[in-house]
Amino acid sequence: MMFTAGLTAREIADRCKQNIATVHLHLKNREKYDPDFFAKHTAALEARGPYRITTKWRRRVKEAQDFYAMHGRLPRSTSKPAERSLAEWVAEQRRLFERNELPQAKIVLLEPLPNWNVSARAREREMQWKKKLALFIAFVDAEQRMPRYRSYATEEEHALGVWLHNQHQRRTENRLELWKLEALNEANPGWCSRG
Repeated sequence: MMFTAGLTAREIADRCKQNIATVHLHLKNREKYDPDFFAKHTAALEARGPYRITTKWRRRVKEAQDFYAMHGRLPRSTSKPAERSLAEWVAEQRRLFERNELPQAKIVLLEPLPNWNVSARAREREMQWKKKLALFIAFVDAEQRMPRYRSYATEEEHALGVWLHNQHQRRTENRLELWKLEALNEANPGWCSRG
């Protein structure tokens, strides 16, 4: 029944805790009694789609969760081969998620893995933005004015002025992420001079 429902021999072996050779032998014998046995399996397997949840996929999720529990972080692609392989698998899930090609069932199973759907590069950019926000807040508190990018007094002010100008540009073009807009509004409600 499992085979004609679309499960692979490997999935059946894993689910039944049997040797895959034993499963193959059983399937071969079953074909003698039902000539359409393999055709039914092929049709059911195709109906599951290319992104079905396989035993191997479930095993990788478990490995990623165990890795996170042990190390307190996601696997890195710059580490040992086993960790690199796991990092590449997580990155592939992230790419599928970003392209809206990851089924909801897989997304639900990945949810216990913190930040699986955020790339390391995006996290780094977010941290850099938050650092700039903190520098902006400190500058306004110390100088009692907004940083300028044209007639600036120091290079630090110039850098903050350019950063603030870029936030203005993104806001007017509706490209400033909502959480950033809210953070800027909370930090300094008068940061945007134009409506």
